[in-house]
Amino acid sequence: MRKLAILVGVVLFSSLSAAAQESSSKIDIFAGYSFVHTVPGASLSSFNANGGVASVALNFNSWFSGVLEAGGVHASRIGGADVDATAETFMAGPKISVFRGARLSPFGQVLFGFIHTNPGYSQQTVNRNTFAAAPGIGIDWNATRHLGVRLAQVDYLFTRMPATVGQVNWKNFRYSGGIVIRF
Repeated sequence: MRKLAILVGVVLFSSLSAAAQESSSKIDIFAGYSFVHTVPGASLSSFNANGGVASVALNFNSWFSGVLEAGGVHASRIGGADVDATAETFMAGPKISVFRGARLSPFGQVLFGFIHTNPGYSQQTVNRNTFAAAPGIGIDWNATRHLGVRLAQVDYLFTRMPATVGQVNWKNFRYSGGIVIRF
């Protein structure tokens, strides 16, 4: 009986020390640069926009998170014309992480929400809110337990933009990179 009690104590002590070594955080905050290449279709030519993105990930366990994200980009030239176009995205969705505590931690996420646009290419600027979705993958380099660098987050940013008749699907490529702070 005494040997069994010692064995149970060793197993419990080992499991506690293993749990203490897990570096999974409860909240991850990301902020960084965002580049969007837009292929609008219709009669507009493709163009690039630059801006920023920020997100908060609530980590439910070592691999599953819920993400809230906000981003904004600006374009100053579309189709050879000078413009003052902006777009802000507000999305949320699930995130799956692999090897969250390792030096390199890949992830995949699917975000849904809306995009707020100000086209800025006509005398009358019309602000619109339309559907947006961003399935994507990325990889974080974890410098320390609480600080990381998002080396790449690559998304297919799907948006439904207003047109003269109905709406047009825009297919956008988005790259983001920046700093990740973990709590």
